[in-house]
Formats: sequence, structure tokens, C-alpha cells
Amino acid sequence: MQRMYPLDLKSLLEANRDLTGLFLERIRQLSLVDYVLDFSRGRNLFISLNSATPFIVFDANISEFPSGGELHSFAIDLRRFLSGRLVNISQPNDDMIIAFEFESRNNVLEKEISTLYIELIPNHPQAVLVSNQERILAAFRYNHERGKDGRLIRRGKTFRLPLPLKVKDNEKSHSLPTVDKYLSLYEERIVRQNYRDLFVHLEHNIKRLNRLILNYEKDLTKLENIPTLYEDANLLLMKKPQITGESVQIDGKTIKVNPRYNTIINADLLFKKAKKLKKSEEILNTRIKEAAERKNYLKALSLQVQTLKTHEAFLQVYEELNLNKPNVKTHIKSSLLPYFITFKDVRILFGRNNRQNDYLSFKIAKKTDVFMHIRNVPGAHIIIESKTPGREVLEHAGKLALYLSRKSDGDITYTKVANIKKGPFPGQVLLNKEQTFFVRLKDEEAVYFKNNIKRLI
Repeated sequence: MQRMYPLDLKSLLEANRDLTGLFLERIRQLSLVDYVLDFSRGRNLFISLNSATPFIVFDANISEFPSGGELHSFAIDLRRFLSGRLVNISQPNDDMIIAFEFESRNNVLEKEISTLYIELIPNHPQAVLVSNQERILAAFRYNHERGKDGRLIRRGKTFRLPLPLKVKDNEKSHSLPTVDKYLSLYEERIVRQNYRDLFVHLEHNIKRLNRLILNYEKDLTKLENIPTLYEDANLLLMKKPQITGESVQIDGKTIKVNPRYNTIINADLLFKKAKKLKKSEEILNTRIKEAAERKNYLKALSLQVQTLKTHEAFLQVYEELNLNKPNVKTHIKSSLLPYFITFKDVRILFGRNNRQNDYLSFKIAKKTDVFMHIRNVPGAHIIIESKTPGREVLEHAGKLALYLSRKSDGDITYTKVANIKKGPFPGQVLLNKEQTFFVRLKDEEAVYFKNNIKRLI
């Protein structure tokens, strides 16, 4: 990721002077450090305050940017205090700082100017909203003590610009930062920030189930003497020794008994104890199996959420796990409708999450259609709407399955939809009469899929 320099910023501002005069319509927070100011006429400003390489992009294409994060204090304060028309853009001290001046009217219709300073200083990025009296209204990061540059960033204090950076006048990056490049480096981190509660839920429950399975297996080791109890009970019935104490010797073996009862009752007590332990063993084995199945389901879901792109897809996972949905201002209606791509006049459908996969495979697909999936790997359900798809269609659908799971090659399994059954967890299927083939995905084919996938209407 390339950092910006003062000359970069100067040329960037000069090229976007036409943003002045437009009205601020909306403020969005895309992650803990990424914000978007939406202006009238469809214009926007992307601001990234990531520590290593802070940057801005005018008219950024953020369609691929993860969305859904809740608003934090700085974004809330911006929505509260920042509004009106952008009247000026400047670069104070020709430094890595941009000043956006907004004009609005107060309750008595008097004009007021508020200034948003964006400090794109590596390792110390900052954004501060200042009133027309130079008082701090909001800040991205507050200092409770004076910072390294001697400034105190606190609400109500007087704002001062940071000390100028020591940068050569002609120092300029070879290429300006872009949102696409930023996402290629930090998309996973940003997604985890936006849907932190979902990732924490999955990780916590997988660890909990691992501990539970270990405890069950530990309890099983305590039941290893079941055969010994049956053997002791049978010896008592066969030999019928005289019971005079708390143990008896039979063929050199010591068997503990209850001196209050005779041989037959003691044997019966051992049989009952063995049966009780046997029942406990069956219960523990059942619980181990159930916990292992639940753990495998959550692990598969954990891999699946790493491939999700849209807020809608994440909401469906929240519904699947019965979690509270993210607290966002813009509600996007959840839908089970899958996606598709067309190849050689054959439509190939797929789901992006477990609920879409189930809906596609068991509600939309016909019995004569072909079901496809990556072998032994969590991924999308692929439905080929053809009774007898040719080899090229099968391979194309297999490559689509690889693309959706972010794999470059793998074994692909397919069979008729009539030969699949629903598994115990969402998105799981049981296959019968399946066939398998190997396929490899090329880079240009991945680009083709990215540009041609459509949503079923």
C-alpha cells in the first residue's frame, strides 16, 4: 500500500475543486478507521485513517467494500455536528492535512462555518471537527494527555495544527492509493471488525465444543472397568463363595462385595452397576457425536463467512444462528434468492450462504437438475439446470465452485438433485450415486465469474 505525500495531496485537491458548492447528504462508517462523506450529485469522499498508510479517494467506488458496521462515537458526532454546503477545500501549510469547510445555519438562521481537518500523517492519522471559534467538536482519537507534538485533542479545547512534516518538496509516490488495493490488503480485517460479534460467536463456540468433547472423552475413560464388572458378577454366580468380609478371593482375583448381602445379591448389584455404566457410556458417545457434528457445522460456517461479500449475506448467517442482527441505520431486506451465471445457454445457479443453499437445492431445483459441490470442502451448492449437461458445462460449473470457495483447484462431486438429502445442519446434504472429477481454475476465468454473476429475480 503506497503512502501519500504533500504533492500527491495538492494535485488531488486541485483535480477535485468542483466538489465545493455541493451539500453533505450522509456520513457513513465502513470500519473502525474508514469513513465516507456522501455529497449531492452522487459525489463522495472516502477517508481511511488506517495507521500505516492513511489516504483519501474522491468519488470512490465502494461497491465491493464490506458494509454493516455499527456507528462509533466519531461518526455519531459527525452526524450530529457536521452538515451544510462545502464551501472550501484547502491544504494548510502544504502539509499532509486537508481542511474541508462547511457552511450551515443555526437555529436563528445565522451562518456558521465548521471545519473538518483530515491529517493523513502515517502512524498518527487524525480527523478533527472544529467550530468557527476553533473549538474542537469531535475527534477521531482523543488525547487525555498532551501528545508527542504537544497538542491536547479534547472536546472544547482550542485546535492547533500539528507540526509540519519534514518531507522533501519533490517527494511524490509513484501511484496513489486506491480502495481496491486497500481492500486487497485489509479486507479480512475490516470484515471481522464489522461483524465482530459473529466471528466471536463462532470462535467461542468451536472452542467450547472442543472442551466439551475432551471432557466427555475423559469421562469415558472412567467407564473402562465395565467388562471387569461383568466378569466379577459371573464369577460370583459360578463359584458362589462364602461372603464374610468386604472382599472375596476367586481364582486369585480379589472382588469387592457388600458383606450385608449374599453372593447372588452381590452379583446382581455388580450387573446393575455395569448396566448403569454401559448406559452412561452410550449417552456420552451420543453427546460426543452430537458435539462433533455441531463443531464441524460451525467450522464449515466459519470458513463460509470468510467468503461472504454483502451485508445481506451476513444477515442471513445471523438469522441462521439466531443472533441479534448488526445495529445499522440502513436495513437491507434479507432474501433467499440465489445467484446465477449462464454458460452455453445453460443457467448455473448457486447460493452464497447455508440458507440460500438449502432454498436453492430443496425448493428451487428440479429433481432432474444436477447438483454439484466441492468434494469434502465447505462451499456453495451449485445447481445446473439441465438433465444431461455436457462436459464443458460440468467443468465450467466446477470452476465456479472453486471461485466461490477461493480455491485454485480441487475435486468436484456431482449427482442428480433426486439423489441428495438434507443433512442435520443448514447447508449440509447427503449425496448418493455421485461422480467426481478434477478441475483447475485460471485467473482469467475468475475475472470472468466476478464480472458476470447476477442475482436471481
